[in-house]
Amino acid sequence: MSTPIHSSIRTPDDIPHQPLSELVEHWSSARLRTFVATHIEASTPTADDLFAELAYGTRIAQETTSGRWCVVADLLRTRNATSWPEIGAAMAMTGLEAKAGFHEWVVRQTRLRTTTGILGLTNAEATALHLLAEEVSW
Repeated sequence: MSTPIHSSIRTPDDIPHQPLSELVEHWSSARLRTFVATHIEASTPTADDLFAELAYGTRIAQETTSGRWCVVADLLRTRNATSWPEIGAAMAMTGLEAKAGFHEWVVRQTRLRTTTGILGLTNAEATALHLLAEEVSW
């Protein structure tokens, strides 16, 4: 059973942890209510539904894109990335944005390892990924 949408949903942080399928279900329900109100009933959607639709949509985007830098790392490790523009296009950004974002992710992962001692990248792993990233053409 899924958690009902409450009027307190105003940001993605207000949404309790739940499987992606439930997030999509809540977003879809709010989206349907706003669509029906606007296009079928010719009325104004409620603020609760509009905020829920926006917050759930944002949370879904966050959940589905959270692992994308890990995929870029795998592309680099397996030498399947031929160019940064190609990687960027797959992520709906420029090659420069993709490369900069990847390097920032590596730095954050290295800091995470320093903080947790377990999660994230070791300095050696980070160095290897930075070198692989530089081998990819423009």
